[in-house]
Amino acid sequence: MKIRKTKYVLPAVIVLICLFMATAANASNITNGFTFAVASGLDTTLGNHYHSNTGGAFGNPDGKAEVGRFGYEEVRGLSEYSMAGLSSGSAFVTFNVFKAGGLFSGTNDFPFTGNINVYAYQGNNLENISDYEATSLGLVGSFGTAGLLVGNVLSFDITSFFTAAITGSWSSLGMRLQAVPLNTDGGAWTFDTFRLTTDNQTTVPEPATMLLLGLGMIGLAGMRRFKK
Repeated sequence: MKIRKTKYVLPAVIVLICLFMATAANASNITNGFTFAVASGLDTTLGNHYHSNTGGAFGNPDGKAEVGRFGYEEVRGLSEYSMAGLSSGSAFVTFNVFKAGGLFSGTNDFPFTGNINVYAYQGNNLENISDYEATSLGLVGSFGTAGLLVGNVLSFDITSFFTAAITGSWSSLGMRLQAVPLNTDGGAWTFDTFRLTTDNQTTVPEPATMLLLGLGMIGLAGMRRFKK
């Protein structure tokens, strides 16, 4: 009896772990995003300057989408995707957590706990300060920052926006990340590696995933007891 239980529990644990690890590995990349960050002045409804761009604003690295506050400024992260040569189909916008904090050491170099909304807009494959307040085509989705870790991957289904961009012969589809409501206590998060994929690549554990992992760990513990 001991041998039988040990024999079947271990494969079950391995299958559960493999399923979890495979979640982010089975999607194909469509195209990479062109990513930057824009901050406001005193008027947080309008963009005023870059925090991340190809020119290396303030010595910050390019390709980073900073979201949150820097003093009195609001910072929004943006990424645009070229539609050249693309055809309609399922599409997800996918990005990584680069840093639990902002791009300026010692000032907004800490994370905030709150919500970040993802909005779609019509882009032009260029870094424009005005993209900060570009007309939203709709809310793609929202996520909470509590529990986020560096390296986590987030994905949102943008198939309807992607299809509209293809149908409308747009040159570019943009995504904007902004804290809603804006956290008055300061802090920021920074994201990178924006891309369009054919399927969900989220690696932030969801309740169902945590349940599967929990069952796997229980099975592993049981296996160890049977061995004794």
